[in-house]
Amino acid sequence: MLEIAILVCLAAMFVILAARFPKTKDFVAPIQNYQKEKQTLEEARKILDLRHEHKSNTETTELPEDNVLADELDRYDKELGGILKLARDKIADGKYSTAEKLLIDAICKDSKCVWAYEKLGEIYLAIGKNFTDAQESFVMALKLDRRNAPSWYGMGQIYFSQGHFNKAISSYQKAVNISRTTPEYQAALGKAYLEVRQYGKAAKALKRASSLDISSQDYKELASFAEDKHREHSRASKLS
Repeated sequence: MLEIAILVCLAAMFVILAARFPKTKDFVAPIQNYQKEKQTLEEARKILDLRHEHKSNTETTELPEDNVLADELDRYDKELGGILKLARDKIADGKYSTAEKLLIDAICKDSKCVWAYEKLGEIYLAIGKNFTDAQESFVMALKLDRRNAPSWYGMGQIYFSQGHFNKAISSYQKAVNISRTTPEYQAALGKAYLEVRQYGKAAKALKRASSLDISSQDYKELASFAEDKHREHSRASKLS
């Protein structure tokens, strides 16, 4: 709209200037100038139209790209990404032995593949293999990426199963700090706090888990239990 208004104003100015000149056949310069300016205006209009057309085409082309969600495994090269995607499918189908072999193959191709170490650790926990293999996998993932929340959560699961609740709390807290919107991490943190009788912190974490996953009745019941224990503990402390 601004460009059109400018063009209209310029055209009006040329009309006014042309009207001021005497109407004589001998005075040709104003007419020639007007024709030149008119040609310039037409060329300017064409340029503006081309710009608008280019802008419109660019917006149309870029819009679908903004809506495409890239697969997290596409950051790896085609061959490695294919192996990891196949391993992911096998994990989803519960075929852990096949997935394990694929992940080891992926690590042989890229020893710094964080995702492969992370998933190996999860597999070892899922199949009940000794915690040493799981822990080694998570530790390796964390050496490569300290902000790998699933590996911190996995470490917490190992410590919790071994009865090392303070270590579990430390690991769960790191996972929560990295990914605050994951209900499983919040719930695990709350359960660990329950084990060491820190009911206030347990209630806070479990209520957060319940708000993130409103469909979980377990989270609601645990949060209610933690709140009740926190009130009882507070009353007992005041009496003593």
